[in-house]
Amino acid sequence: MTYYRYILLGLLLTIFAGCNLEQANINPNDPTDVPVQVLLPTAMEETAELMSGEAAVIAGIFAQYFEGVDNRAVTVEAYLLDEAFNMNPVWQDFYNGPLNQLRIIRDKALEEGQPHYAGVANVLLALNLGTLTSLWGDVPFGEALQGGQRFSPAYDPQEEVYTTVQQLLDEGIAQLQADSPVSPGDDDVIYQGDLQRWVQAAHALKARYYLHTIKQRPEAAALALGAIAEAFQSPEAELSYPFGFTEAEQNPWFVYFKNTPYVEVDPYFSNLLESTGDPRRSALIRRSFGIERVGDYYAATDAAVPLMTYAELKLLEAEALLRTGGDGAQAALKAGVEAHIRSVVPGLAEEALAAYLDAQTTLSGNFGEDLAQALQQLYIIHFTQIEGWTGYRRTGFPELVPNAGGANPQNPGGGIPRRFVYPQNERLFNNNFPTENPNLQDRFWWDQ
Repeated sequence: MTYYRYILLGLLLTIFAGCNLEQANINPNDPTDVPVQVLLPTAMEETAELMSGEAAVIAGIFAQYFEGVDNRAVTVEAYLLDEAFNMNPVWQDFYNGPLNQLRIIRDKALEEGQPHYAGVANVLLALNLGTLTSLWGDVPFGEALQGGQRFSPAYDPQEEVYTTVQQLLDEGIAQLQADSPVSPGDDDVIYQGDLQRWVQAAHALKARYYLHTIKQRPEAAALALGAIAEAFQSPEAELSYPFGFTEAEQNPWFVYFKNTPYVEVDPYFSNLLESTGDPRRSALIRRSFGIERVGDYYAATDAAVPLMTYAELKLLEAEALLRTGGDGAQAALKAGVEAHIRSVVPGLAEEALAAYLDAQTTLSGNFGEDLAQALQQLYIIHFTQIEGWTGYRRTGFPELVPNAGGANPQNPGGGIPRRFVYPQNERLFNNNFPTENPNLQDRFWWDQ
Protein backbone atom coordinates (compact mmCIF):
# COMPACT_ATOMS: atom_id res chain seq x y z
CA MET A 1 0.00 0.00 0.00
CA THR A 2 1.23 3.48 -0.80
CA TYR A 3 0.46 4.57 2.77
CA TYR A 4 2.84 1.98 4.18
CA ARG A 5 5.51 2.98 1.67
CA TYR A 6 5.49 6.51 3.09
CA ILE A 7 5.93 5.08 6.58
CA LEU A 8 8.77 2.87 5.35
CA LEU A 9 10.48 5.79 3.62
CA GLY A 10 10.30 7.88 6.76
CA LEU A 11 11.77 5.12 8.88
CA LEU A 12 14.58 4.54 6.41
CA LEU A 13 15.47 8.22 6.39
CA THR A 14 15.62 8.14 10.18
CA ILE A 15 17.70 4.97 10.27
CA PHE A 16 20.23 6.05 7.67
CA ALA A 17 20.51 9.73 8.62
CA GLY A 18 24.12 10.59 9.35
CA CYS A 19 25.45 7.24 8.14
CA ASN A 20 28.70 7.36 6.22
CA LEU A 21 29.07 4.74 3.52
CA GLU A 22 32.80 4.74 4.23
CA GLN A 23 32.02 3.59 7.77
CA ALA A 24 29.48 0.89 6.98
CA ASN A 25 28.48 -1.20 4.01
CA ILE A 26 24.80 -0.21 3.90
CA ASN A 27 22.30 -1.56 1.44
CA PRO A 28 19.48 1.02 1.22
CA ASN A 29 17.11 -1.79 0.21
CA ASP A 30 17.86 -3.68 3.45
CA PRO A 31 15.78 -1.96 6.13
CA THR A 32 16.67 -4.42 8.88
CA ASP A 33 15.51 -2.14 11.70
CA VAL A 34 12.04 -1.51 10.29
CA PRO A 35 9.21 -3.49 11.96
CA VAL A 36 7.88 -6.42 9.97
CA GLN A 37 4.40 -4.94 10.30
CA VAL A 38 5.55 -2.04 8.10
CA LEU A 39 7.59 -4.13 5.66
CA LEU A 40 4.91 -6.75 4.95
CA PRO A 41 2.31 -4.69 3.04
CA THR A 42 5.04 -3.08 0.94
CA ALA A 43 6.42 -6.50 -0.02
CA MET A 44 2.91 -7.65 -0.93
CA GLU A 45 2.34 -4.65 -3.18
CA GLU A 46 5.76 -5.08 -4.80
CA THR A 47 4.89 -8.72 -5.54
CA ALA A 48 1.62 -7.74 -7.22
CA GLU A 49 3.32 -5.01 -9.26
CA LEU A 50 6.03 -7.43 -10.35
CA MET A 51 3.51 -10.08 -11.45
CA SER A 52 1.71 -7.49 -13.61
CA GLY A 53 4.74 -5.51 -14.74
CA GLU A 54 7.25 -5.68 -17.59
CA ALA A 55 7.85 -9.42 -17.18
CA ALA A 56 4.12 -10.02 -17.70
CA VAL A 57 4.13 -7.78 -20.78
CA ILE A 58 7.00 -9.72 -22.36
CA ALA A 59 5.55 -13.10 -21.38
CA GLY A 60 2.17 -11.96 -22.72
CA ILE A 61 3.67 -11.13 -26.11
CA PHE A 62 5.37 -14.52 -26.27
CA ALA A 63 2.11 -16.26 -25.25
CA GLN A 64 0.13 -14.25 -27.84
CA TYR A 65 -2.05 -12.50 -25.31
CA PHE A 66 -0.50 -9.25 -26.53
CA GLU A 67 0.87 -7.81 -29.75
CA GLY A 68 3.77 -5.37 -29.46
CA VAL A 69 2.89 -2.29 -31.53
CA ASP A 70 5.09 0.54 -30.25
CA ASN A 71 8.43 1.40 -28.66
CA ARG A 72 10.27 -1.43 -26.89
CA ALA A 73 7.37 -3.86 -27.36
CA VAL A 74 8.00 -3.92 -31.13
CA THR A 75 11.36 -5.66 -30.70
CA VAL A 76 9.83 -8.12 -28.23
CA GLU A 77 7.18 -8.89 -30.87
CA ALA A 78 10.12 -9.81 -33.15
CA TYR A 79 11.52 -12.10 -30.41
CA LEU A 80 14.42 -9.87 -29.40
CA LEU A 81 15.21 -9.04 -25.77
CA ASP A 82 17.75 -6.35 -24.98
CA GLU A 83 19.97 -7.49 -22.10
CA ALA A 84 20.10 -3.98 -20.67
CA PHE A 85 16.87 -2.25 -21.67
CA ASN A 86 14.51 -5.21 -21.22
CA MET A 87 16.24 -7.55 -18.81
CA ASN A 88 18.15 -5.41 -16.29
CA PRO A 89 15.03 -3.73 -14.85
CA VAL A 90 13.01 -6.94 -14.55
CA TRP A 91 15.83 -8.84 -12.84
CA GLN A 92 16.47 -5.93 -10.47
CA ASP A 93 12.76 -5.67 -9.68
CA PHE A 94 12.80 -9.28 -8.46
CA TYR A 95 15.99 -9.10 -6.42
CA ASN A 96 15.84 -5.54 -5.10
CA GLY A 97 12.10 -5.73 -4.54
CA PRO A 98 10.05 -8.56 -3.05
CA LEU A 99 12.77 -11.22 -2.84
CA ASN A 100 14.95 -8.96 -0.70
CA GLN A 101 12.08 -7.52 1.33
CA LEU A 102 10.58 -10.93 2.05
CA ARG A 103 13.95 -12.39 3.04
CA ILE A 104 14.33 -9.54 5.54
CA ILE A 105 10.82 -10.08 6.90
CA ARG A 106 11.35 -13.83 7.21
CA ASP A 107 14.73 -13.55 8.96
CA LYS A 108 13.63 -10.72 11.23
CA ALA A 109 10.43 -12.53 12.20
CA LEU A 110 12.35 -15.68 13.09
CA GLU A 111 14.84 -13.70 15.17
CA GLU A 112 11.98 -12.06 17.07
CA GLY A 113 9.96 -15.24 17.58
CA GLN A 114 7.13 -14.36 15.20
CA PRO A 115 6.62 -17.51 13.09
CA HIS A 116 3.35 -16.34 11.53
CA TYR A 117 5.08 -13.42 9.83
CA ALA A 118 7.88 -15.76 8.76
CA GLY A 119 5.28 -18.12 7.31
CA VAL A 120 3.59 -15.45 5.21
CA ALA A 121 7.00 -14.27 4.00
CA ASN A 122 8.03 -17.80 3.00
CA VAL A 123 4.82 -18.34 1.01
CA LEU A 124 5.38 -15.11 -0.92
CA LEU A 125 9.10 -15.88 -1.31
CA ALA A 126 8.15 -19.17 -2.96
CA LEU A 127 5.74 -17.37 -5.30
CA ASN A 128 8.40 -14.90 -6.41
CA LEU A 129 11.18 -17.49 -6.68
CA GLY A 130 8.96 -19.91 -8.60
CA THR A 131 8.11 -17.17 -11.07
CA LEU A 132 11.74 -16.06 -11.36
CA THR A 133 13.06 -19.51 -12.23
CA SER A 134 10.21 -20.10 -14.70
CA LEU A 135 11.58 -17.13 -16.66
CA TRP A 136 15.35 -17.69 -16.44
CA GLY A 137 15.99 -21.27 -15.32
CA ASP A 138 19.13 -21.36 -13.15
CA VAL A 139 19.14 -18.32 -10.85
CA PRO A 140 21.07 -17.14 -7.78
CA PHE A 141 19.25 -17.77 -4.53
CA GLY A 142 21.19 -19.79 -1.98
CA GLU A 143 24.03 -17.24 -1.97
CA ALA A 144 21.92 -14.25 -3.05
CA LEU A 145 20.16 -11.56 -0.99
CA GLN A 146 23.14 -11.16 1.33
CA GLY A 147 23.75 -7.44 0.77
CA GLY A 148 27.42 -6.54 0.55
CA GLN A 149 28.51 -10.01 1.60
CA ARG A 150 27.93 -11.63 -1.81
CA PHE A 151 28.46 -9.54 -4.90
CA SER A 152 28.81 -12.62 -7.16
CA PRO A 153 26.32 -15.22 -5.89
CA ALA A 154 26.44 -18.64 -7.51
CA TYR A 155 23.61 -19.79 -9.76
CA ASP A 156 21.44 -22.55 -8.32
CA PRO A 157 20.46 -25.26 -10.86
CA GLN A 158 16.77 -24.99 -11.69
CA GLU A 159 15.99 -28.46 -10.37
CA GLU A 160 17.36 -27.37 -6.97
CA VAL A 161 15.42 -24.11 -7.16
CA TYR A 162 12.13 -26.00 -7.48
CA THR A 163 13.11 -28.11 -4.48
CA THR A 164 13.75 -24.86 -2.61
CA VAL A 165 10.34 -23.51 -3.65
CA GLN A 166 8.62 -26.56 -2.18
CA GLN A 167 10.74 -26.32 0.98
CA LEU A 168 9.82 -22.65 1.43
CA LEU A 169 6.14 -23.55 1.13
CA ASP A 170 6.46 -26.45 3.58
CA GLU A 171 8.30 -24.22 6.05
CA GLY A 172 5.70 -21.52 5.60
CA ILE A 173 2.85 -23.95 6.31
CA ALA A 174 4.54 -25.20 9.49
CA GLN A 175 5.26 -21.66 10.67
CA LEU A 176 1.70 -20.51 10.01
CA GLN A 177 0.41 -23.41 12.11
CA ALA A 178 2.82 -22.80 15.01
CA ASP A 179 2.01 -20.89 18.19
CA SER A 180 3.01 -17.24 18.01
CA PRO A 181 2.62 -14.24 20.35
CA VAL A 182 2.13 -11.93 17.36
CA SER A 183 0.20 -12.44 14.12
CA PRO A 184 -0.47 -10.31 11.05
CA GLY A 185 -3.65 -8.24 11.14
CA ASP A 186 -4.55 -5.17 9.11
CA ASP A 187 -0.99 -5.11 7.75
CA ASP A 188 -1.90 -8.31 5.89
CA VAL A 189 -3.72 -6.55 3.05
CA ILE A 190 -4.39 -9.85 1.26
CA TYR A 191 -6.01 -12.04 3.92
CA GLN A 192 -6.34 -9.62 6.89
CA GLY A 193 -4.55 -12.07 9.16
CA ASP A 194 -6.52 -15.20 8.22
CA LEU A 195 -3.72 -17.73 8.69
CA GLN A 196 -5.76 -20.70 7.45
CA ARG A 197 -6.17 -19.01 4.09
CA TRP A 198 -2.42 -18.52 3.89
CA VAL A 199 -1.95 -22.23 4.56
CA GLN A 200 -4.45 -23.07 1.82
CA ALA A 201 -2.76 -20.67 -0.60
CA ALA A 202 0.58 -22.34 0.12
CA HIS A 203 -0.87 -25.73 -0.82
CA ALA A 204 -2.32 -24.24 -4.01
CA LEU A 205 1.10 -22.87 -4.95
CA LYS A 206 2.65 -26.26 -4.24
CA ALA A 207 0.30 -27.73 -6.85
CA ARG A 208 1.25 -25.07 -9.40
CA TYR A 209 4.97 -25.59 -8.96
CA TYR A 210 4.70 -29.38 -9.00
CA LEU A 211 3.02 -29.15 -12.40
CA HIS A 212 5.69 -26.78 -13.69
CA THR A 213 7.98 -29.82 -13.60
CA ILE A 214 5.63 -32.29 -15.33
CA LYS A 215 8.03 -32.94 -18.24
CA GLN A 216 10.78 -34.06 -15.86
CA ARG A 217 8.78 -35.59 -13.02
CA PRO A 218 6.06 -38.12 -13.94
CA GLU A 219 4.90 -38.05 -10.31
CA ALA A 220 4.21 -34.30 -10.47
CA ALA A 221 0.51 -34.72 -11.28
CA ALA A 222 -0.10 -37.01 -8.31
CA LEU A 223 1.83 -34.68 -6.02
CA ALA A 224 -0.23 -31.76 -7.30
CA LEU A 225 -3.47 -33.59 -6.49
CA GLY A 226 -2.28 -34.16 -2.94
CA ALA A 227 -1.59 -30.46 -2.55
CA ILE A 228 -4.91 -29.46 -4.14
CA ALA A 229 -6.79 -31.50 -1.54
CA GLU A 230 -5.37 -29.17 1.14
CA ALA A 231 -5.82 -25.92 -0.82
CA PHE A 232 -8.65 -23.39 -0.77
CA GLN A 233 -12.08 -24.61 -1.78
CA SER A 234 -13.78 -21.42 -2.95
CA PRO A 235 -13.01 -18.27 -4.96
CA GLU A 236 -13.37 -16.17 -1.80
CA ALA A 237 -10.16 -17.66 -0.42
CA GLU A 238 -7.97 -17.25 -3.52
CA LEU A 239 -4.69 -15.33 -3.43
CA SER A 240 -4.92 -11.87 -5.01
CA TYR A 241 -3.73 -8.36 -4.22
CA PRO A 242 -6.46 -5.69 -3.95
CA PHE A 243 -5.58 -2.30 -5.40
CA GLY A 244 -7.45 0.95 -4.84
CA PHE A 245 -6.82 1.69 -1.15
CA THR A 246 -6.12 5.30 -2.15
CA GLU A 247 -6.41 7.31 -5.36
CA ALA A 248 -2.62 7.15 -5.68
CA GLU A 249 -2.56 3.35 -5.54
CA GLN A 250 -3.67 2.22 -8.98
CA ASN A 251 -3.69 -1.14 -10.69
CA PRO A 252 -0.41 -1.67 -12.65
CA TRP A 253 -2.20 -2.58 -15.89
CA PHE A 254 -4.30 0.58 -15.63
CA VAL A 255 -1.10 2.61 -15.22
CA TYR A 256 0.62 0.77 -18.07
CA PHE A 257 -2.11 1.42 -20.61
CA LYS A 258 -2.49 5.00 -19.42
CA ASN A 259 1.21 5.88 -19.68
CA THR A 260 2.94 3.38 -22.00
CA PRO A 261 0.35 1.59 -24.15
CA TYR A 262 2.90 -0.28 -26.23
CA VAL A 263 0.82 -3.44 -26.66
CA GLU A 264 -2.64 -4.34 -27.90
CA VAL A 265 -4.54 -7.57 -27.42
CA ASP A 266 -3.20 -10.13 -29.87
CA PRO A 267 -5.71 -11.09 -32.59
CA TYR A 268 -5.15 -14.75 -31.71
CA PHE A 269 -6.50 -14.33 -28.19
CA SER A 270 -9.30 -12.02 -29.26
CA ASN A 271 -10.41 -14.42 -32.00
CA LEU A 272 -10.23 -17.39 -29.63
CA LEU A 273 -12.77 -15.79 -27.32
CA GLU A 274 -14.97 -14.62 -30.18
CA SER A 275 -14.98 -17.96 -31.99
CA THR A 276 -16.28 -19.80 -28.93
CA GLY A 277 -18.83 -17.15 -27.94
CA ASP A 278 -16.97 -16.64 -24.68
CA PRO A 279 -19.09 -14.43 -22.38
CA ARG A 280 -15.92 -13.06 -20.73
CA ARG A 281 -14.73 -11.31 -23.87
CA SER A 282 -16.15 -7.83 -23.24
CA ALA A 283 -14.80 -7.76 -19.68
CA LEU A 284 -11.36 -9.12 -20.60
CA ILE A 285 -10.92 -6.99 -23.73
CA ARG A 286 -11.78 -3.31 -24.13
CA ARG A 287 -12.25 -2.07 -27.70
CA SER A 288 -11.93 1.65 -28.42
CA PHE A 289 -11.49 3.30 -31.83
CA GLY A 290 -10.63 -0.06 -33.36
CA ILE A 291 -7.90 -0.83 -30.80
CA GLU A 292 -8.24 -3.71 -28.35
CA ARG A 293 -6.59 -3.48 -24.96
CA VAL A 294 -6.98 -5.20 -21.60
CA GLY A 295 -10.47 -4.69 -20.21
CA ASP A 296 -11.63 -3.51 -16.83
CA TYR A 297 -11.58 -6.90 -15.13
CA TYR A 298 -7.78 -6.84 -15.04
CA ALA A 299 -7.05 -3.18 -15.81
CA ALA A 300 -9.56 -1.01 -13.97
CA THR A 301 -7.91 1.50 -11.66
CA ASP A 302 -8.85 -0.61 -8.61
CA ALA A 303 -8.74 -4.09 -10.17
CA ALA A 304 -7.11 -6.80 -8.09
CA VAL A 305 -4.01 -8.60 -9.36
CA PRO A 306 -4.45 -12.41 -9.27
CA LEU A 307 -1.57 -14.32 -7.72
CA MET A 308 -3.13 -17.79 -7.38
CA THR A 309 -6.82 -18.18 -8.17
CA TYR A 310 -9.45 -20.80 -7.44
CA ALA A 311 -10.10 -21.07 -11.19
CA GLU A 312 -6.44 -21.93 -11.82
CA LEU A 313 -6.47 -24.44 -8.99
CA LYS A 314 -9.49 -26.30 -10.38
CA LEU A 315 -8.09 -26.34 -13.92
CA LEU A 316 -4.78 -27.67 -12.62
CA GLU A 317 -6.82 -30.32 -10.82
CA ALA A 318 -8.57 -31.22 -14.08
CA GLU A 319 -5.21 -31.50 -15.84
CA ALA A 320 -3.72 -33.63 -13.08
CA LEU A 321 -6.74 -35.94 -12.99
CA LEU A 322 -6.57 -36.43 -16.75
CA ARG A 323 -2.86 -37.23 -16.54
CA THR A 324 -3.33 -39.74 -13.72
CA GLY A 325 -6.54 -41.30 -15.01
CA GLY A 326 -8.50 -40.25 -11.95
CA ASP A 327 -12.21 -39.51 -11.78
CA GLY A 328 -13.65 -36.02 -11.63
CA ALA A 329 -11.72 -34.19 -14.35
CA GLN A 330 -14.87 -32.85 -16.00
CA ALA A 331 -16.30 -31.65 -12.69
CA ALA A 332 -13.05 -29.85 -11.85
CA LEU A 333 -12.89 -28.29 -15.32
CA LYS A 334 -16.47 -27.07 -15.07
CA ALA A 335 -15.96 -25.70 -11.56
CA GLY A 336 -12.88 -23.74 -12.60
CA VAL A 337 -14.42 -22.23 -15.70
CA GLU A 338 -17.68 -21.43 -13.92
CA ALA A 339 -15.84 -19.71 -11.07
CA HIS A 340 -13.86 -17.58 -13.48
CA ILE A 341 -16.91 -16.59 -15.53
CA ARG A 342 -18.91 -15.67 -12.42
CA SER A 343 -16.03 -13.50 -11.27
CA VAL A 344 -15.43 -11.82 -14.63
CA VAL A 345 -19.11 -11.43 -15.62
CA PRO A 346 -21.08 -11.45 -12.36
CA GLY A 347 -24.39 -10.52 -13.98
CA LEU A 348 -24.37 -13.16 -16.71
CA ALA A 349 -27.71 -14.89 -17.24
CA GLU A 350 -27.77 -18.46 -15.95
CA GLU A 351 -28.95 -19.75 -19.34
CA ALA A 352 -25.96 -18.20 -21.12
CA LEU A 353 -23.58 -19.55 -18.49
CA ALA A 354 -25.02 -23.06 -18.75
CA ALA A 355 -24.83 -23.03 -22.54
CA TYR A 356 -21.16 -22.04 -22.55
CA LEU A 357 -20.27 -24.58 -19.86
CA ASP A 358 -22.04 -27.37 -21.73
CA ALA A 359 -20.16 -26.52 -24.92
CA GLN A 360 -16.71 -25.95 -23.43
CA THR A 361 -16.41 -28.20 -20.39
CA THR A 362 -17.99 -31.47 -21.55
CA LEU A 363 -15.22 -34.02 -22.05
CA SER A 364 -15.26 -36.71 -24.73
CA GLY A 365 -13.22 -39.44 -23.07
CA ASN A 366 -10.35 -39.00 -25.54
CA PHE A 367 -7.28 -38.11 -23.49
CA GLY A 368 -5.62 -35.84 -26.05
CA GLU A 369 -8.80 -33.93 -26.86
CA ASP A 370 -9.81 -33.58 -23.23
CA LEU A 371 -6.36 -32.38 -22.14
CA ALA A 372 -6.32 -29.79 -24.93
CA GLN A 373 -9.78 -28.61 -23.87
CA ALA A 374 -8.75 -28.19 -20.23
CA LEU A 375 -5.49 -26.47 -21.13
CA GLN A 376 -7.26 -24.05 -23.47
CA GLN A 377 -9.39 -22.90 -20.56
CA LEU A 378 -6.27 -22.64 -18.39
CA TYR A 379 -4.75 -20.42 -21.07
CA ILE A 380 -7.83 -18.18 -21.04
CA ILE A 381 -7.93 -17.71 -17.28
CA HIS A 382 -4.20 -16.86 -17.29
CA PHE A 383 -4.73 -13.82 -19.55
CA THR A 384 -2.31 -11.01 -18.46
CA GLN A 385 -0.38 -13.44 -16.23
CA ILE A 386 3.14 -14.82 -16.60
CA GLU A 387 1.73 -18.29 -15.92
CA GLY A 388 0.07 -18.28 -19.36
CA TRP A 389 3.44 -18.43 -21.12
CA THR A 390 4.67 -20.98 -18.60
CA GLY A 391 1.63 -23.15 -19.28
CA TYR A 392 2.27 -23.04 -23.02
CA ARG A 393 5.91 -24.02 -22.59
CA ARG A 394 5.28 -26.90 -20.22
CA THR A 395 2.32 -28.39 -22.14
CA GLY A 396 2.48 -27.19 -25.76
CA PHE A 397 -1.09 -25.87 -25.55
CA PRO A 398 -2.58 -23.96 -27.16
CA GLU A 399 -0.87 -24.73 -30.46
CA LEU A 400 0.46 -21.24 -31.21
CA VAL A 401 2.02 -20.18 -34.51
CA PRO A 402 5.24 -18.14 -34.07
CA ASN A 403 5.25 -14.50 -35.10
CA ALA A 404 6.54 -13.84 -38.61
CA GLY A 405 10.07 -12.47 -38.74
CA GLY A 406 11.05 -13.88 -35.37
CA ALA A 407 14.26 -15.60 -36.51
CA ASN A 408 17.43 -13.81 -35.40
CA PRO A 409 20.77 -14.69 -33.75
CA GLN A 410 19.17 -14.47 -30.31
CA ASN A 411 16.20 -16.61 -31.40
CA PRO A 412 17.53 -19.13 -33.96
CA GLY A 413 14.80 -20.79 -36.01
CA GLY A 414 12.22 -18.16 -35.13
CA GLY A 415 10.15 -20.30 -32.77
CA ILE A 416 8.21 -18.94 -29.82
CA PRO A 417 10.81 -18.12 -27.13
CA ARG A 418 11.30 -20.64 -24.37
CA ARG A 419 13.00 -18.40 -21.81
CA PHE A 420 14.39 -14.95 -20.99
CA VAL A 421 18.05 -14.13 -21.59
CA TYR A 422 20.06 -13.04 -18.58
CA PRO A 423 20.52 -9.31 -17.94
CA GLN A 424 23.60 -7.37 -18.95
CA ASN A 425 24.53 -6.50 -15.37
CA GLU A 426 24.78 -10.17 -14.44
CA ARG A 427 26.98 -10.91 -17.45
CA LEU A 428 29.29 -7.98 -16.67
CA PHE A 429 29.49 -8.02 -12.88
CA ASN A 430 28.70 -11.49 -11.52
CA ASN A 431 31.85 -13.61 -11.59
CA ASN A 432 29.69 -16.74 -11.37
CA PHE A 433 27.73 -15.91 -14.51
CA PRO A 434 27.38 -18.86 -16.96
CA THR A 435 30.02 -19.04 -19.69
CA GLU A 436 27.58 -17.84 -22.34
CA ASN A 437 24.22 -16.11 -22.26
CA PRO A 438 21.65 -18.65 -23.46
CA ASN A 439 19.55 -17.77 -26.49
CA LEU A 440 15.76 -17.67 -26.42
CA GLN A 441 15.49 -21.25 -27.73
CA ASP A 442 17.82 -22.81 -25.15
CA ARG A 443 15.56 -24.90 -22.94
CA PHE A 444 16.20 -25.07 -19.22
CA TRP A 445 15.67 -28.11 -17.01
CA TRP A 446 11.88 -28.44 -16.80
CA ASP A 447 11.36 -27.55 -20.48
CA GLN A 448 13.49 -30.38 -21.87
